[in-house]
Amino acid sequence: MSVAVLGVAVVAWALWIPTGLDALWPWPPPTAGALTGRLTVVWANVLQPVTAYLTMIGIVVALFRCRWRDLAGSVLLALAMTVSIVTVLKSLVARMRPETPWLGGLHADASFPSGHAAAGTALAIAVVQVTWALTRRLRPTLVAAVISAVVAAAVCIGRLVLAVHHVSDVLGGALIACFSAALAAVLTGAWRVTVPTRRPRTIRVIWHPNRVRGRVGLERYLAREAARRGCPPPVWLVTEDDEHTVAQARVASEEGADLVLVLGGDGTIRQVLATLGLRASVGIVAAGSGNLLAKNLGIPLDAGRAMELALDGEGSPLDLLRVAVDADPERLAAVMVGAGADAAVVADTTERGKRVAGPFAYLAAGLRHVRATPTPARVTVDGSVIASDVSLVSVGNVGSLHPGVALLPAADPSDGRLDVLVASPRGSGDVFAMMVGVLLGRPGLRRVERLEGTRVAMSFGRPVPFQIDGDVIGSVTEVAVEVLPGAALLVRRSAT
Repeated sequence: MSVAVLGVAVVAWALWIPTGLDALWPWPPPTAGALTGRLTVVWANVLQPVTAYLTMIGIVVALFRCRWRDLAGSVLLALAMTVSIVTVLKSLVARMRPETPWLGGLHADASFPSGHAAAGTALAIAVVQVTWALTRRLRPTLVAAVISAVVAAAVCIGRLVLAVHHVSDVLGGALIACFSAALAAVLTGAWRVTVPTRRPRTIRVIWHPNRVRGRVGLERYLAREAARRGCPPPVWLVTEDDEHTVAQARVASEEGADLVLVLGGDGTIRQVLATLGLRASVGIVAAGSGNLLAKNLGIPLDAGRAMELALDGEGSPLDLLRVAVDADPERLAAVMVGAGADAAVVADTTERGKRVAGPFAYLAAGLRHVRATPTPARVTVDGSVIASDVSLVSVGNVGSLHPGVALLPAADPSDGRLDVLVASPRGSGDVFAMMVGVLLGRPGLRRVERLEGTRVAMSFGRPVPFQIDGDVIGSVTEVAVEVLPGAALLVRRSAT
C-alpha cells in the first residue's frame, strides 16, 4: 500500500507541481562571486549525483560480498530507477530553472526534479540499509540514519541557497528516491517481514573464516531470528580445514544440535553432511565460489533468506555418493564427480569468469579442450558396460555444474540412484556440439550416452583429471562410485 501511495504521489507531483511550496524558501541567492555561494558550489560539486551513485555501487558490492544479495539487488535497482525516473521527468516536464547567477552550465538542464536531491536521498536510504545489514544493531543504524539524513538535507538546502532549484523540485527529487527504494525493496523482497512459528531448537553454526565476510552482521541476524522462534542463541564453531570440519560436526552432534547451519563452500558442506548423517538436519548458507549444492537444490544464495529457510524448514533425506579413487581412502560427494574433460573444464574455469559470464565461462574454458585426445575407458553401470574412447564421464547426484549448464538434467538427489553421462566424441566438431548442446539444454546429444543406476566403475587407459563436487583432486585411473540413499538430512525448498 505504501509503495502505491508513493507512486501516486510521484505521478501527481509531476503532473501538478505544487508550486505553492516554493514560497517556503523566500531568501534570494548570494550575489555573484560571494563566498557563501562559492562554498555552496564546492559542496554541491563534492556531493553531486555521480558521487552519490558511485557510493551506492560501492554499497552494493559490500552487501553482495557479505551475502546480503537481496538487499544488494534492492539498492542497485533503486539506483537505476531513481536515475531513470529523474531523467524521464526532466525531459517530460521541462521546467525552467529559477533566475540565479549560480546556474553555471545548468541552463540546458530542466529544473524538475532535482537530481542532487534524488541522489542524496537515495544514498541516505542505502547507507541506513547497509548499516543495519552489517551490524544488526539499533544504535549504529540510528547514528547512520541521522548523519545520512543531515548530509542529504544539506545537499537539498544547498540547491535552494544557490536558487538553482525550486522547493518543489527538491522535494520532488527526494520523493522519487523514496518511491524507488520502496518499490525496489518490494520487488526484490529485501524488506520482507515474516511471522515465524515458534519452534525451539538447538542450533550450531560451522563456519569457515576464509569464506565468510561480515560475520558480525550474520551472527546478529541469526541470533535475532532464532530468538523469534524460541531458540537459544546459536553457538558458532569455526573450522579451517576438512579434519577440523569433521571434528566440529562431531562436537555439534555431541552437544545435541537439532540443526547445524554451515557457512562455507561445497567442501565444508560436504564434510558436515558426511559426518552428521541422519543425526541432525543441515542448513546451508552458501559462502563458497561454486555453491553447486545450493544452486542445484534451489537454496537461496541470499544469507538472510537461507537462514530463514534453515530455521523454518525440515530436514529431508539427501543421497550421497561414496567415491573410491585408485588406492586412496573412500570419500563422499554430495553433488557430482567427473573424469576427463569435465574436470579439466572445471579446473580451467576461473571464479572471475563465472561471476562475469555465468555458464558461458564453461564454454570458454571448454574451447581449450576441443582438441583433447579421448582416453580408452571402460565404464560399468550396474552391469551395463561401455568400452570406448571417452572424453568425459560424469556421475551426478544432482545435474548442474552451474545454472544453465545441466550435464544430467534428470538427476534427483533423493531417488536413491545416480545418473551417468559418458561422452565419446570423434573430433573437435563433436566436442563443440556437445558443449553447445549442454548449454542450450538439448536432450539428445550426438555420441553422448546417459544412464542411471546405483553403482558405477570406471577404468582409464591413462591418468585423467578427476573432480569431486567441483574440486579437482588430481589424476586417476580407477574410480568406483556408489549411491548411499538418504544418507543425510538437508533443509531445502519443498519440491512441491
